[in-house]
Amino acid sequence: MKVKDTPLTTEKNVPTHQPPIYKLKAITTSAGEYYCRVTALGKTVTSNILHLQVVIPVSGASVVSVPSPPTEFEGSSLALYCEVQKGSHLSYTWFHNRLEVTAPLLTYNLSGNSLTVDRLTKRHAGSYYCSAWNDIGINPRYSSSSEIHVTVKVYLTAPKLSIALFKENSNYYANLSCESAQGTAPVTFVLLLSGQEADRQVSNSLSIWFSVPLMVGMDTVTAQCRAEATYQQLNSNTIHLEMAPVGGTVHLHIDYLYNTNWRVAAVRLQCDVSRGTFPSYHWLHNNSLLQQSSCSTISGDQCNVLFLTDVTRVNFGYYQCHVRDSFEDNSSWIQSDTVLVEGLDFPVNITEVIAVVLCCFLLLAMIGSLLCILWMSGPVVQSQHMTLSEQHREAIPMAELSPRPENKTMAAKEDFS
Repeated sequence: MKVKDTPLTTEKNVPTHQPPIYKLKAITTSAGEYYCRVTALGKTVTSNILHLQVVIPVSGASVVSVPSPPTEFEGSSLALYCEVQKGSHLSYTWFHNRLEVTAPLLTYNLSGNSLTVDRLTKRHAGSYYCSAWNDIGINPRYSSSSEIHVTVKVYLTAPKLSIALFKENSNYYANLSCESAQGTAPVTFVLLLSGQEADRQVSNSLSIWFSVPLMVGMDTVTAQCRAEATYQQLNSNTIHLEMAPVGGTVHLHIDYLYNTNWRVAAVRLQCDVSRGTFPSYHWLHNNSLLQQSSCSTISGDQCNVLFLTDVTRVNFGYYQCHVRDSFEDNSSWIQSDTVLVEGLDFPVNITEVIAVVLCCFLLLAMIGSLLCILWMSGPVVQSQHMTLSEQHREAIPMAELSPRPENKTMAAKEDFS
C-alpha cells in the first residue's frame, strides 16, 4: 500500500514460497512511499518503506528571449529562458559562444531555467543555447536547444565630416566623407547643404561618401551630415564649401624653439596667404625644392607649416614658400619673402643665469640699504654740529674778546690829541 493511503491491492492464502509481486505503471502521480503488510497466524508485520521517484525524460528544449528578438542597446537588460516540452527533476546549463556560462562571469545571473543580464555590453553579444537534463544521478537524459543570436547595439557617436577635392575632366567635385567612430550598422546618413537635406543614404558601415559639384567663385555653402539610428540623430561638424582662388600676398613667419639649455631644438616656418580655399605649397631651401611634389591642404595636412627638427649647419640658409591653387595646375605661383635660418644658441646654462640674476639682486639690495643708512644719519650729524657751535659761543666771556683793529687806532688818535 501507499503511505497515508488506502491499500492498493490485497492477496490472501499466498504460499510462502511464492511471494506476491505487484506491478505498477508509473505515472507522475505514482511518486511517493510504498510498503507492504503481512498478516499470518494472527500477527501482522510491516515491511520497510520504499521511496519511489517518477522521472519524466526531458525533451524539446528551446530558448525564449525577452525582448524578442534579442536585440538591445548597451546598458539595457536581457532575459533568456530555457523551456522544455516535457520533463521533470530538471537542471540547466547555459553556453555563450559554446563556452559554459558560470555566474558571476560577465555579470550573468543564473536562476532556475533563466539567464539574465542587468546591463548589456558588447561582450554579451553572440550565440547562446541551453541544455536541460534530468538531475537524478543515474543515467540522466539531456535535451539541448538550438542557438539564439544576441545582438548588442552600440550607440552612435557624432559623425565627423571631412572633404577631399578632385577634378574630373573640366569639372570639380568635393568628396565629403561622413564617418562615426562607434555605432552599430546599418546607419542612415543625411547630407545637409545650407541647412537643407540634399542626399540620404543607408550604409552597412559607419562611413559614407557624398559628392558635391564645385565651381570657382561659387557662393559659400555650409555642409553638414547627420547620422540616424534607432532613437538617435547626431549632427557632424560644419564645413564651408567654396572655391576662392589663391591671391594677395604671402607671408613667411619664423619661430625658434629652445630646449632647457637655451639651445635651438627646432625651427618652425609658417607660410600664410591672404586668400584662397585650396592652396598648394612648395618649400624652397637656398632656391632648391625640399620635396618633389607640392603639398595641398585638400588632403587635410598642415602644408603651410614646415618644422626643422635637425637644426645643423646643413639646414642653415634662406627659406621661401610658393603658393598656388591646388585645383588648377596652370595657375601661377605666388612667392613669399625669404627668411634666414641661422644658429642662435645661447651657450649659457640656466643655473648660471639664475645665479647671476640673484647676485645682481643682492648687490642692488646692499646698495639700497647703504643709501638708506647714509640718508638717515645725515640730519643727526648736522644737528649735533650746530649744538656744539652754540655751546662754544656761550662759554667765551665778553671781556676776553679782543678789540677790532679799527678800535685800537681810534683810541691812539684821541690820546695824541
